[in-house]
Amino acid sequence: MGKAESFDFSDMAKYNSDAELTPGNGKKGCFISVLVGILLFFLVVCLVIGVGLLVYFAGKDKNCSDASAGSESSSVAELIDKCKDLIDNGESSVCDTCRRTTTTIPSSTQSPAAILQNVRLPRAVLPELYTVGLQPNMYDGPPEMFTFNGTVRIRVKCHQTTNNITVHINKLNLTEKIRVTGVDPSDGIHYKNHEIDTKRQFLIIYTNSPLLPGHYYDLDLSFIGPLKDDLHGLYLSSYKRNNQIVYAATTQFQATDLRKAFPCFDEPAIKAKFDITLVRKNHMTSLSNMPKISSESRGNGWIADRFNTTPPVSTYLLAFIICDFQYKEDMTANDVRYRAWARPEAVNQTEYALSVGTKILTYFENYFGIPFPLPKQDMIALPDFAAGAMENWGLITYRETAMLYDPQESSESNKQRVAVVVSHELAHQWFGNLVSPSWWDDLWLNEGFASFVEYMGVDHVHPDWKMFDQIVVEDVQDVFNFDGLVTSHPVYVPVAHPDQINEIFDRISYGKGASIIRMMRFFLGEETFREGLKKYLQNLAYKAAFHDDLWFALGNQSALENKGLNVKEIMDTWTLQMNYPVVKVTIMADGSIQITQKRYLRDYGAVDPLKFISPFNYHWEIPFTYTTKSNINFNVTDADIHWMHKTETETISANVPGSDWILGNVMQYGYYRVTYSNDNWNKLINQLDEDHKVFHPINRAQIINDAWNLAMSGDISMTIALKTVNYLDKEKEFIPWKASLRELGYVDSMLERTALYGPFSNFMKKKVSGIFNSSSLSSSNMTHLESFVNTLIAAEACKYGIQSCIDEASRLFHLWMAKPTENPIRSSVRLTVYCSAIRHGDIKEWDFAYKMYQESNVAAEKSRLMIALSCSKEVWVLSRYLQYTKISSEIRKQDATNVIVYISGNAVGRSLAWDFVRSNWDYLLKEQGSVLYKFARLVAGILAKFNTRYDLQQLEDFLKSHPDMGSGTRAFQQAIEKTKSNIRWMDTNYDIVKQWLADQNFL
Repeated sequence: MGKAESFDFSDMAKYNSDAELTPGNGKKGCFISVLVGILLFFLVVCLVIGVGLLVYFAGKDKNCSDASAGSESSSVAELIDKCKDLIDNGESSVCDTCRRTTTTIPSSTQSPAAILQNVRLPRAVLPELYTVGLQPNMYDGPPEMFTFNGTVRIRVKCHQTTNNITVHINKLNLTEKIRVTGVDPSDGIHYKNHEIDTKRQFLIIYTNSPLLPGHYYDLDLSFIGPLKDDLHGLYLSSYKRNNQIVYAATTQFQATDLRKAFPCFDEPAIKAKFDITLVRKNHMTSLSNMPKISSESRGNGWIADRFNTTPPVSTYLLAFIICDFQYKEDMTANDVRYRAWARPEAVNQTEYALSVGTKILTYFENYFGIPFPLPKQDMIALPDFAAGAMENWGLITYRETAMLYDPQESSESNKQRVAVVVSHELAHQWFGNLVSPSWWDDLWLNEGFASFVEYMGVDHVHPDWKMFDQIVVEDVQDVFNFDGLVTSHPVYVPVAHPDQINEIFDRISYGKGASIIRMMRFFLGEETFREGLKKYLQNLAYKAAFHDDLWFALGNQSALENKGLNVKEIMDTWTLQMNYPVVKVTIMADGSIQITQKRYLRDYGAVDPLKFISPFNYHWEIPFTYTTKSNINFNVTDADIHWMHKTETETISANVPGSDWILGNVMQYGYYRVTYSNDNWNKLINQLDEDHKVFHPINRAQIINDAWNLAMSGDISMTIALKTVNYLDKEKEFIPWKASLRELGYVDSMLERTALYGPFSNFMKKKVSGIFNSSSLSSSNMTHLESFVNTLIAAEACKYGIQSCIDEASRLFHLWMAKPTENPIRSSVRLTVYCSAIRHGDIKEWDFAYKMYQESNVAAEKSRLMIALSCSKEVWVLSRYLQYTKISSEIRKQDATNVIVYISGNAVGRSLAWDFVRSNWDYLLKEQGSVLYKFARLVAGILAKFNTRYDLQQLEDFLKSHPDMGSGTRAFQQAIEKTKSNIRWMDTNYDIVKQWLADQNFL
């Protein structure tokens, strides 16, 4: 899954209990021994008393019945360790208890029986081949009545004697009698009856005689389902051509929505082959994962397209599309047919994505040493799509902004976003598709790897973009903010219910996953990392993996090279516990270096809900590096690492002069913060002021990011953090500016409703004035990263009231209004110009922008305008805009939550957005709550600036009145924690900031 659509306001850039549920899959038996009985009793007791158990799985070789207890380490963690195989092999009641025990602490209203309910499919029978036919009916009548109908034959193999076949089903009606027949004619017909367990989305089909191990059976089902514009499952999309609505049927199955298209074994580890037939009208085109092999007429203008059989694939990676799109085509260097599809009106905007895609696909083939497994690769830009993109094998689906690029209309950041998302999805063709996660608790194996490898792919095509510098601000520092909360979660997080699965499509799975993989690549070294990945992919091709499989492959490679690294021991500390460490670095009197570690929290006073318990008491295996004033080295390698093990304090033998500054975590390769004595902080700040170029841009960004967040937590004084940005008017590089504006943007959001906002704005104006030139709004002779800096500075200049910026933006916008077909505004600064003109204009500017939004054929331009429309200062205009989010003809459903968040970012719109969400809560939960992470992002976005006790009371009252928040539960809990942290920041730092502004004559 591609990264969520994200935007920076400086530019548009960037989820019936009577059934016989037979455990196991026949490979390993599980009998209830005395030990297992004790284990079950122990876990149930823990559930009842509300004690959170921790997650610490060992290798895949252990069995519940053959591990011995009694050692000092025979703790809850070790007991859960013994369930590992059972979880992999089918979720028996014992091991299902293990999993859910580590997932959540039961509330007082939950009974142990409810928590013990098995939500995973049994493994008595498993699919070998699906033969599927689907026919969307979207050509006549009102769209709210559209349906699709279909048939599926699932050939299953029996692995254990059973009297039922249990599959997933959701929102489908069965239309004909179910058939269960033996492939061997002597096996006969076996169907007896069936029931549907709607809570678990199970279709349980009972047989009149036992199904026998080693035998094959065919399960035949016919069904009909609604074809809705709900953005998941098999759903309806549409766009306009000549004021006529054109419909398309498309799919989004991750994580648990193939069951909305046809009954299936809808779990990632249960792979099978698929024969797909799609039935369409003769003026349409159909696409699926594999090449089309035949078409036949079904009469009355209907055509049935049959596709080649897939390799073994997880259900969530299937894709079916019926549309009238067109394509551009190319061949890769290794002769893979590559097509890029879009609406006919936009197909010319696919050329950049196609060019990047062909190069990156070949690069990944060579890097991983494994040819792309399919004969073709399609990519398609969809008008309606909830996520950024989806890695369906051989048919990747994209939101239009993530794939389409117009050199005349799109900005440099649009271009980078297209390249990054294309690279991310192609990385998934190996990480996620070829090797899939055993269960969604290892989602990060998919998303973390793709989120790191995406940088490799883009760096290959555009080395001048310095992607491995950008990862520090785009992922590492970005996810630090999220992961500094007690309501965060481990990278590996057990999940069961679809709402829980949807919740973890978040910055931890993506950003932290990418960050710790980057760290791992650093401490292993590039060649060890690459060879280990090759073996991991080769050994598990077309299979499912647990994260220990990856540690095994990388650990073996490390051992072969005599590096002496226990990869599992190291990486477990980063994946099985949430949050991250802060390392304090001290130069001792004898010149040695003392380092200490502790758990970093944004608010040390926050009450940990103990939903997840650290198996290591919040200690990490830390690859520590450093450089000093007298021995500057930013080209560190794995040979420069000093390992800090799971201890609080260690000493590094050195001879550092007392007059030197020392800088830890060089290039910020490690996923941790660094702090120092006040004396060393001041030495670093003095170096920034005297000659900031002594530090690499990454470490300039790190100093700022660490200082501000350590001040937020109370680890250092806010005065130190404030001094780190004094040098900014001399800074020319993108990475430090991006890091600085993230921290200064937080101060802005805290002060925007206080008396200090004016003085703070004057400070920002001064810092930007040294760099901004109004002519830069029109200048186009810039490199990629120069354009990024220019865009950031222009946005700040107009925001903080530099009159030349406001005047030039207004002039350019009115030139456009005079000639709407000739936009004179450079694409990379259009958002700044649009927003400034609308903020300082009146209704005529807003209405013009909205008209252009409706008429634009370029997705990037539509997105810019959509954001800029939220910049108005008129309450009634913003209120009208909020109402448009409920009308799909005005704002597409995929964009509705984004618009609400944009409006909440406006000081005038903040209360309006919160009132709107509260009054439309049930509607929004119904419409957006099941679409992966969108509802969680809505909650987090509109509440980000809450910082008063009154705000907190509103949140707590609302939570009491709405206890069931579905996929927004964790986001709301985090919003409450962040609000408390914001209140504490105001209480602690308001007067410090006030004095600092006064000292610099801004007050």
